[in-house]
Amino acid sequence: MQNPSHYLLAFWGLTTPTWIAMWSVLGVLTVALVVLLRTRWTTNRTWRMCAVLSLWVHVLIVVFSMTVRIVTGAPQSGDDGQPIRVAVLPAEPVVENQSEEKTSEIEPVWEEIAAPPLVAPAAEPLPKLADDNVQPTPDALVMEQVTESLAAAEPLPPAPALEAPSLMPAPVVEEKHEKVETESVAEVARETDKREVEPQTEKRTDSSEVADSGDVLPPTRRVATSADAMPNLYADRFAEDLTQLATQRGGSSQTEAAVKAALAWLASNQSANGGWDASKFGAGQERVVLGHDRQGAGAQADTGVTGLAILAFLGSGNSHVHGVYRSEVAHALEFLRQRQRADGSLFGEAELFARMYCHSMATLAACEAYAMTRDERLDAMCRAAVNYSLAMQHPTDGGWRYRRGDTGDTSQLGWQLMALKSANLAGIQIPDITWARAERFLRRVKRGNHGGLAAYRPDGPPSRTMTAEAWYCHQLLQSDRGGSLNPTAIREAIESLEQEQPSPANRNLYYWYYATLALQQNQHESPEATSSWESWNHAHTTTLIATQESEGSWNAETVWGGYGGKVYTTALSALCLEVYYRYNPVPRQRELADREGWQSLQR
Repeated sequence: MQNPSHYLLAFWGLTTPTWIAMWSVLGVLTVALVVLLRTRWTTNRTWRMCAVLSLWVHVLIVVFSMTVRIVTGAPQSGDDGQPIRVAVLPAEPVVENQSEEKTSEIEPVWEEIAAPPLVAPAAEPLPKLADDNVQPTPDALVMEQVTESLAAAEPLPPAPALEAPSLMPAPVVEEKHEKVETESVAEVARETDKREVEPQTEKRTDSSEVADSGDVLPPTRRVATSADAMPNLYADRFAEDLTQLATQRGGSSQTEAAVKAALAWLASNQSANGGWDASKFGAGQERVVLGHDRQGAGAQADTGVTGLAILAFLGSGNSHVHGVYRSEVAHALEFLRQRQRADGSLFGEAELFARMYCHSMATLAACEAYAMTRDERLDAMCRAAVNYSLAMQHPTDGGWRYRRGDTGDTSQLGWQLMALKSANLAGIQIPDITWARAERFLRRVKRGNHGGLAAYRPDGPPSRTMTAEAWYCHQLLQSDRGGSLNPTAIREAIESLEQEQPSPANRNLYYWYYATLALQQNQHESPEATSSWESWNHAHTTTLIATQESEGSWNAETVWGGYGGKVYTTALSALCLEVYYRYNPVPRQRELADREGWQSLQR
């Protein structure tokens, strides 16, 4: 924390030797003038004395005005040499402010948002696709337009079904995985492999059954059917042999078996409405983590854990039009769409502390599915959700938190940036000012001797979890904006993470998730970075494999597991084990993984 006397000196302009000398001279002359007022100079004419005093006072005012800082909050100085980016836009996309709760942090009048509520347009029936390689999906449920005021903020009611007949197979989740509870992880993985080779017999439903289910997507308009039609970032998810690819990059057949078992467990525990019931699997148990009572946050976080489950399926090459779990993903996406509010938010019924987490996780899942498939049915939902995120970013602080007007925290920032980056890949334009604000926030939470550590809030101490998340946020922001973190800052971050590697004694999946992403993305930078990744990778895969339950899930006995429950821990663990192919590495990473002498960590 900076010395308060610094601000007092800065107020008077005493920040450089030049100004200190100038003020000293002016001070001496002022004292001399006061002394003259008590000598025979007072016998001069009054108008002369007034003129001299007035002139001197104006000189002091002019000098003082030259030392006043008109703009405060200048970016931190440091050794990273990163430029300050300024974006000037004609206007920012805005949405109606959510007003059911008052916030203690009031926004300036000019930041108030007066745009009308967002309502996703109704889907229209479309002709059958000509592409025989695409699995037709069912007819639409149209989102009912909401005209109530935002203050009510009630969930959207189920939408009516279209008259066209359904083409999607009816969900048969329980039949497909009825033996999961008694089978081992390896057996579940073998059953999943069998399912991939011999697709299940698909059932068809008539339009009345679709209307009753209320959980299907409308007909497909434009869908990417191969890895060539989607962003290269996701291409490796569709490799012919994911086990071989994972093995080449540090995984093993065991990590892939664990992923398959986790996806099988998630599929077998999906609710009939297409989502996952957070409270059913232990969410909302208050454990006062880090000394804070969050009032059992997570009990109603159905959209959040559903988003994480969708991401786990997407990460292994399953979307609502690809893969053996396309039916589960399709119903889960429709679950999110049916719960989107008129303002675009996707937090459903979540309470205050879980709302923005749920919204960003659900938005990330929807946008990633949109980017992978280019299915225009997802366009309206994703754009409305993104606009809500843009409106919730604090205009000066640059971060996100629980309510509009709250200054941000690093934990919320990570999920929002991932969602917005995925939206960008789906063709949704994100204003430059959004990225500039996020960079500003990251500068404010920098800690450590070289800026490699990070704090949860701008006024707080550093933590390893926030260091990992902030580092990955830097990677997201700089992937297409040039530059990178200063090498000394990266070394400082790595040294911090190496001091607390994964182990069964301290299971913090939230920390592991971001650290795994950041270290894996950084592994090509130097031999030291490669060594750090290999050490972390060995510890985290060994721990995850050892702690997985025989049914394929992971229990909720983790640092944040009480809030998210078993679906949260299982989905996040699967995402950690999918890191080898979830995001396609840059060419230098591929060269490093394929270089002579590279050995995967077999367990």
